[in-house]
Amino acid sequence: MGAVLAAVVASVVLTACGNQGDKADKPHHSDRMTPLSEVCEGIFDGETQAEAANLLGSDQVSWEPPSKGDVYDTSSGAAEILSRGMNRRYTLNHSCVLKKNPDSARDLRIWFEWWNSTFDNLPGSERLKGTSAAYELDGSLTSRMFVDCQRPDLVEPGEKMYLLRVVISDPIGLGEQSRVRLLNASAKKVTDRLNCKNEIILPEADVVVSEDPRLK
Repeated sequence: MGAVLAAVVASVVLTACGNQGDKADKPHHSDRMTPLSEVCEGIFDGETQAEAANLLGSDQVSWEPPSKGDVYDTSSGAAEILSRGMNRRYTLNHSCVLKKNPDSARDLRIWFEWWNSTFDNLPGSERLKGTSAAYELDGSLTSRMFVDCQRPDLVEPGEKMYLLRVVISDPIGLGEQSRVRLLNASAKKVTDRLNCKNEIILPEADVVVSEDPRLK
């Protein structure tokens, strides 16, 4: 009887180990859907949620919340990476990644990096008067925001300070005002954690882009 019991226990242990190995070999995949109001640290305000839900046909998307202690895909994680230095290419970091559903081939992404330029040298982009930001909105899937976050302690000797660049890749097709809202909300979360030495003033979306009268 003892020998039979030992054999059963051994069989269960081996089966469990085998199952764990199978799980380890397969990429994690989740069918979880999350309300837009809860994704990406709450950067979707009411108006942006409504537009996105109308375009997607649902107010829920596929989004994986970061694991506890994971610095990626969060504003605090982006700030941590950016704080390593201005002239390092690894300063690019996502703060938001979401899909229409788990099977979607394309996702909406927002990411940050230090950009070696000045407002005067940005093609077609000027700092909005009284603010810390400039925008590139060209009608493509990608829109950009540049922020004057001054961190002289992150500049290598002999180097000039960089601009903080925020980029949104948007296959959903949001309007420019919604993109500006998302860029602004993301930028504020990161600059609040980045300890910029200057005051960061961001414009309202309707100052950057006039509201489309068709949406009124």
